Amino acid sequence: MRLGRKLSFRILKKHKWKLIVAIFLILTINSLYRKIAFTPTHYAAVCEPIDVVYTWVNGSDPAFISSINKYDPNFDPARFDDKNELKFSLRSVEKFAPWVRNIYIVTNGQIPKWLDLTNERVKIVPHEILAPNSQWLPTFSSAAIETFIHRIPNLSNRFLYLNDDIFLGSELYPEDLYTDSEGVRIYQAWIVPDCAEDCPWTYIGDGACDRHCNIEACQYDGGDCSEEINENADDNKSKEHLQFINANKKISTNVEIKMFPKNNHLPHHNYGNHNISFKNILLQNKNLSETGDLKLVVDDFNKKQQSKFHQKIQDKSVVQEKPIRNKSVNSSQDVYSQSLIKTNMLLNQWYGFRARNVLAHVGFLLEKPVIEAMQAKFYKEITATAKSRFRSPNDLQYAFAYYSFLMEETKKVTVREIFNEFDTDHSMTWSDREIRTFLAKIFQLPLDWSAVRFFEDVIHNCSLLHKSDVGNNIQYTTVMYERYEDSNLPTVTRDLVENCIPLAEALDNNFALRRKYKYHVNPKHYIHNNFMMLTSNLTDVVNALDKIRRNPRKFNCINDNLDSKSSEENELIRHLLEDFYLSLFPQRSQFELLPKYRNRFENWKDYLKWRRQQRAILIVIYGLSFLILVYLLRSICIHKAKFVSRCIQKL
Repeated sequence: MRLGRKLSFRILKKHKWKLIVAIFLILTINSLYRKIAFTPTHYAAVCEPIDVVYTWVNGSDPAFISSINKYDPNFDPARFDDKNELKFSLRSVEKFAPWVRNIYIVTNGQIPKWLDLTNERVKIVPHEILAPNSQWLPTFSSAAIETFIHRIPNLSNRFLYLNDDIFLGSELYPEDLYTDSEGVRIYQAWIVPDCAEDCPWTYIGDGACDRHCNIEACQYDGGDCSEEINENADDNKSKEHLQFINANKKISTNVEIKMFPKNNHLPHHNYGNHNISFKNILLQNKNLSETGDLKLVVDDFNKKQQSKFHQKIQDKSVVQEKPIRNKSVNSSQDVYSQSLIKTNMLLNQWYGFRARNVLAHVGFLLEKPVIEAMQAKFYKEITATAKSRFRSPNDLQYAFAYYSFLMEETKKVTVREIFNEFDTDHSMTWSDREIRTFLAKIFQLPLDWSAVRFFEDVIHNCSLLHKSDVGNNIQYTTVMYERYEDSNLPTVTRDLVENCIPLAEALDNNFALRRKYKYHVNPKHYIHNNFMMLTSNLTDVVNALDKIRRNPRKFNCINDNLDSKSSEENELIRHLLEDFYLSLFPQRSQFELLPKYRNRFENWKDYLKWRRQQRAILIVIYGLSFLILVYLLRSICIHKAKFVSRCIQKL
């Protein structure tokens, strides 16, 4: 026995480093395997990681009820009632979007009792680590919470924002949300609610005076009534204005034949006492939306109209006293409509008057750099929304503002860049074919010979001036067949175009403004989403749920609008809803605990405290293990040293 032990000890001492390396490799391989095992099945097919962000609250929690009572004793408990929507939404994501990387659940510190906190793909994120200012907390406004969800640590650059009342009903692919060729896919629904009764946004700024829209809530009909109210208005200018509007509905694409468009700027935006309509102001300032100066124009115009016509507006018909803003805003639906109207008015100030569409009830793919740019532009409104503890009619509707910003924000390219786009052969000169392309894009078709002659005259005049400024040392490569047989044009170089004021202005006015972000509005949004309002009417609920069963779509939203007074019906509807969810997603997801288990932590602070204790225990264990290892190594070294010294003594 002693001999066997001695042999084993000698073998261990002889191969101890090999054993240490083997153990290290085993631990490393095990760690890698665990990471691969937790990776989504189809994640390899996704070029860029996409996370999912939920906002969730448990309105039945006594601590939450106590907290909200401090700020609003009359709150509606049904507004925050939890019906396990988040659990089934997570099941739908696992089933129909397995390519999702991580899932973040933004809460006020609450933790769902069924959530498996050991799953590496799901994380609870409390408001307190996201809010820019701790004084804004606690907040009970979803609009306020949305303003800082992009601040989640380690969140992917693009992330899918889902409300807990939305679940997936069919396969969702990254291409349904974003493609490199088209950009973000946008799913729109109805037009923003009317700013006043019988006054849709299509009436605002359309060139025709609608007296019942000439109120502050409708931004004074976009200035359409200003020339009728102002007794000193110039009738000739009004007639010319109306003719121009009828001939050209889209001011940004107006090109006058036989001359290049002129670049008219109003640097100070001070119109004094001139009798000019807002539409004429926009016609003279086509590029204001790119610089942000359009907001100054709109604000200045609205202030003048408000002060000039305030008394006359007070004396007008009673119809003007019926805007939506005077209605009760107690219900969440009224608050939502009002915030949409306020947001649309803000967008009108920055981008001009137009009727905009509300987004459909789908998941929103958001991008952090775009969010930061939008929040920088609407900083005042974003801050006011973030400070609100409860939803307010003056809130900025986050998703609506985000996608409107994404669609309407522009950038400006230089004349040199525009020249290079037409220079398809990269010769740094324009051939006759490239010039033909330019003329076809800037003048009306079919091209008139006078337009060609006008272009030739401009080039000849500019070339004479350009020769006196630039020497003839620069040599340009002449491409074969670059000129037509009867062409008498000089070499149209990039420097010539940049220094030719009429031509440079034509390029700048017609081609400089571009979309800043790529996007694609899906024309068939209705085939991708279902929307249902959950009421206390049992028959309506059963029929609506059966319709979703019959045709589940990519995004399905069941919005809670139960009457808090119908407690018996609500309890039955709760069971019906649970049965409906189980019919679609009966199997437990990887994010849930087993049915017989319950999460021991219902608050993030308790969970964080427990994790700190676990870390402390692990540190102690690792520290002791390290000390034991050092002691063993020291003992081995001492033993070796003694063995060597004995061998030396024997010699």
